[in-house]
Amino acid sequence: MPVSQQLESIINFAMSAFMITGVAVVMSRALEEHHSIPWEDKVRLAEKYGKWAVNRAEAFCPEKDVACVEREAKRLMEVYRYRRGI
Repeated sequence: MPVSQQLESIINFAMSAFMITGVAVVMSRALEEHHSIPWEDKVRLAEKYGKWAVNRAEAFCPEKDVACVEREAKRLMEVYRYRRGI
């Protein structure tokens, strides 16, 4: 087999392996669920402050900090109610 055919085979194999690895990484990241606080606490806070406020607070606060999420969700709902005149 000539060198050019060997080199082409090696490059094709490497590119295929690289693409398969890339697809696997993207899919694992896309399918991964992120819950920074326990589900029970999230449900309780969503009932109290609303799902929107809890999701926004959860994105802002450090991971697994339920007290921070509760404070931020409360603050968000207070600001929302103040600005809407509710």
